[in-house]
Amino acid sequence: MSPDLVDDAPGPLLVGYGNSLREDDGVGWHAAAALAVDPRFARCTVRQEFQLLPELAADVAMAGRVVLIDARAAYDVPPGTLSWRTVAPEPRGTGFSSHHVTPEALLALTLQLYGAAPPTVLVEVATRHFGEGVASLTAPVAAALPAVADLVARVLSNPTRRTPEPTL
Repeated sequence: MSPDLVDDAPGPLLVGYGNSLREDDGVGWHAAAALAVDPRFARCTVRQEFQLLPELAADVAMAGRVVLIDARAAYDVPPGTLSWRTVAPEPRGTGFSSHHVTPEALLALTLQLYGAAPPTVLVEVATRHFGEGVASLTAPVAAALPAVADLVARVLSNPTRRTPEPTL
């Protein structure tokens, strides 16, 4: 194989998180499962997590870009509505503990431990239903999964921009 064909750049890390046994809270988890079999993301490392933990800092540090996918309790927009934002390291007041971290605290920990944090975007899906012991998504949230994949693909296809153009 020609050395010109070898790509040593770190690949993207996609982390879908949430409790898959609490109805729509598991949308990130379900999104990650869909992304893992989508050929557009073959070069990505895809993780399904119940929550963000400090242990993810090592994986974040090794990634070229990070996309986090989570549910957002929202009553001001219809369920399944997508939103996204760039995440920056913010160590103070971001909810860091040994059992759960915010996206900002995870990046701050990554920066502290490894000296750098990759560009990171948080994709959130508006949800309203968090029934205990319910392993399925509501219809509007499940219907949003293809749009989540399309948004993640747009985020990853434009490495110079921190967030995609709002087209949803």
